[in-house]
Amino acid sequence: METVSQVLFWVGLVSIPLSWLVWFFGPQIEVGRHVLSKITDPALQAALKEAHAERWGIFVGLWPATLFVLSFILEKRV
Repeated sequence: METVSQVLFWVGLVSIPLSWLVWFFGPQIEVGRHVLSKITDPALQAALKEAHAERWGIFVGLWPATLFVLSFILEKRV
């Protein structure tokens, strides 16, 4: 259990810069591109790409807190 706690801690630590990268490079990520490519208005398409990147960044940004709490709980049980 102690190893799992350590792994959760380090994965949580690594996911912080991962969140920043997803937020920054999110508009270039291919997830959901097939839907966004059907939009003809370039301004709307750009706004939706940025919003999608922001949501992905927030989603990945929630990982560190969750992983840190799980790591703490497991450490206290050991």
